[in-house]
Amino acid sequence: MAVTASADQQKLLLDLQAFDTKLIQLAHKRAGLPEIVAAQDLEVELGAIKMRLVAAQTEASDLKLNQLKAESDVEQVVARAKRDQDRLDSGAVSAAKELESLQHEIGTLAKRQIELEDIELEIMQAYENAQQAVAELTASEIETAEKLATVAQSRDELFTDIDFEVDSVTQQRNEIAKDLPADLISLYDKIRADQGGVGAALIHRGSCQGCHITIDAQELDQIRKLPAEAIARCDQCRRILVRTAESGL
Repeated sequence: MAVTASADQQKLLLDLQAFDTKLIQLAHKRAGLPEIVAAQDLEVELGAIKMRLVAAQTEASDLKLNQLKAESDVEQVVARAKRDQDRLDSGAVSAAKELESLQHEIGTLAKRQIELEDIELEIMQAYENAQQAVAELTASEIETAEKLATVAQSRDELFTDIDFEVDSVTQQRNEIAKDLPADLISLYDKIRADQGGVGAALIHRGSCQGCHITIDAQELDQIRKLPAEAIARCDQCRRILVRTAESGL
């Protein structure tokens, strides 16, 4: 059975379409907020900083352990050299061969101490650099997190404003829709889904305002002869054509 509606009900489709168009615009506005991209970029940046911070902290921790080991190695060599020197100074060793061996070991330990102290200094410098990297990354993490919080708050506030407007427009849209026949709404919604969000359009001065194509004279004549309650459709885009005083019929 063909869908029909009074002329006034058909005109209400234009108001309904205006609200639906507004809802589409609001959805695009919400999805396209620059704050969304900014927040996403900052989240990625913050994640990268956190990963680098963990790596730097791990490196610093490993270097600290290496430093403690290097200090212990130096202390052991120093302690051993001191024992040898004390033994040498005490005169307890009198045999020439044993004295020569002891002196050689003291010399070897002195060289070893220098080598180990050089290693210890290198590790200390690397540890200081790692600590500096940790400090810088920690500061960067805090700064980026603060930026993210600011952008996210701005984004969420805009979300709230847009969602409030969406609720208001939806309520107005539903107020109109409830007074229209269900089969008309069903037809309108189907066309709207197929035609990029526009289900009904005004005939204005002989043109369809949905596809903006001039309606030929024969089609206009057919529309002109339709009963007021009949639903006219555009031959080009198949949208519902709403007839008003501006239609040029």
